[in-house]
Order: sequence, then structure tokens, then C-alpha cells
Amino acid sequence: MVRLVLNASVVIKWLLADEPLVPEARRLLQEFQEGRWKEFIVPEFCLREVANALWVAYRRGRITEEEARIGWQSFLQLDLNILPDPPLGDVLDFSLRHNLPVYDSIYILLAQQENCPLLTADEKLFQTVADQLPFLQWLGDYGQ
Repeated sequence: MVRLVLNASVVIKWLLADEPLVPEARRLLQEFQEGRWKEFIVPEFCLREVANALWVAYRRGRITEEEARIGWQSFLQLDLNILPDPPLGDVLDFSLRHNLPVYDSIYILLAQQENCPLLTADEKLFQTVADQLPFLQWLGDYGQ
């Protein structure tokens, strides 16, 4: 694989050290920085999810305000390919058909649109649709 769509559940593990699956996520990032991956893709929506995750971590006392700001700047400096979200009508149709949240469907449709795998750290999402969507991969299986 050379291209990969990432959802925010993977990206946030690069920024918050107390998350589960941090070693797997950081190994993935290291491989990307070493050039083993051609492209990491995220939808524009991912920016909002990452910002919100940093805010939640701050509100829960997991990080300081300064750490949240540093995390955001670190995220912005990653060489991710940020693509427009798929059309919202298509996302809603997919969500209704598959009984999935719109948020998750954005990533899934982007992966389909880009014809590449989607990597998630959201085990519930993975367990719910992995049988239906063979291009969906779980971070917990990465490197095994």
C-alpha cells in the first residue's frame, strides 16, 4: 500500500500520549516520515475532529491549554493530503443505508472515492462494518 485514508481516531494518537494504540500509530507515522508511505489522506472534517479531541483532552485535564495548542500546530505541520469532504447528501445516504454516524461515513466515502484503504483506531466502527467494507483496517492490527 502506498496511499491510506486515516480517520481522526488514528491521527489523534500522534498528539495524545495517553491514548490506546499509540505505539502502533507512532510506528505508522514514523514509516510515513521515512517515505514508506506515499500519501496519508484525511477529509477536511478531520481538522474539526482533531481540534475537538484536543479540546476534550484539555477539558478533562489530560493536557494543558499550551499542550493543546502545540498539538494543533504539530498536526498542521504533518504532510497530510487534506481533501474536501464527500458531498453531504451522499454521506447522509450512506449513513442511512448502513446505520452509521455521518462522521464515520465521511471517512468511508472518501476512502471509496480515493480507492484506497481506510485505517481507523475506532474498534467499535471496525467491528460494526469490517465484514461489509473489506478496505477498512483497524490500527490494532497494524504491523502484525
